[in-house]
Amino acid sequence: MKRTTCLFILFALLSTYLIGQSFNAEHLYPIENSHSFVQFEVTYMGYAKFKGNFSDFYGSIYYNPAAPERTSVTFQVDVESIDTNNDWRDRDLKSGNWFLAERFPHIHFSSTSVRSSGEGLIVTGDLSIKETTKRIEFELPAPVSVVDMRGDNQIIFTGEYTLNRKEYGVMGKNWSQVKEGIVALSDEVTIEFSLLGKQINEGNFSNFLRNPKSPPGAVYAAYKEGGLNAAIGKYESLKADTSFTMNSRTLNMVGYMLAKQGKLAEAQTIFERNLSDFPEDGNVYDSLGELYARKGELEKATAHYRKSLALDPKNMNAAEVLKQLD
Repeated sequence: MKRTTCLFILFALLSTYLIGQSFNAEHLYPIENSHSFVQFEVTYMGYAKFKGNFSDFYGSIYYNPAAPERTSVTFQVDVESIDTNNDWRDRDLKSGNWFLAERFPHIHFSSTSVRSSGEGLIVTGDLSIKETTKRIEFELPAPVSVVDMRGDNQIIFTGEYTLNRKEYGVMGKNWSQVKEGIVALSDEVTIEFSLLGKQINEGNFSNFLRNPKSPPGAVYAAYKEGGLNAAIGKYESLKADTSFTMNSRTLNMVGYMLAKQGKLAEAQTIFERNLSDFPEDGNVYDSLGELYARKGELEKATAHYRKSLALDPKNMNAAEVLKQLD
């Protein structure tokens, strides 16, 4: 009996250790919209080509160059952001003729597995458009990993995938007529993308706190001068000052700066203080979840990321982390 109990405890400890080893928040790269794109190309009247894009999207990439098979991505596009450089056509694409954006506002992709190929990666995952989810597979060139001039880590994935729009219920019945063997608009759509995931490191992040006249800058300056209690005191005085509009960003930025400096206990105090003031802000739970993940407290991390995603369904960073932890 004692031997069985000891084996069970050993197995539990080993499982916890392996889970902790398999997920590392340092390998998480939120996708930076301003340096990424998602566009599509279709054939019109059998010969002409035209392109459109989606301007609003968000996601997160998990990538470790030492273990590329652990690569994972969670990604979502807002259909309302479709842009083909023609207002009438964009309204038609959002309508029931095509995407029915009012009922199905998002296109979602979540990878299920990644394996190495000769020159890159083969990604398998679930693509959801309207009511249809299909398992797809496509090959990507090897991702590019760089450190930019600000000292931030970047990972860049580029690629394309061709799908049949009708398989996802994107019918465009008014454009399906065939004349002399030519259809008005092709069923095949080629999606091209370049996704840049970025980790803002300590040196660059400090620029966001440089201005002591801003609430985050003032609180961080108080911390540098007098420590954690001084920072909290400064925050309280700013809250009482009606000339400032306070939100969760103030303490969140200070907490992140401390975490980037390796001061995890102090960062936790800041984040928990922020949570007490903004209990319905999904980003606050996300920040605490990341902190707990960095500390190896994965059950707490999971609980906070779940709460964050419940409050903010667009938080694909939380969705990706939960996929890793689950």
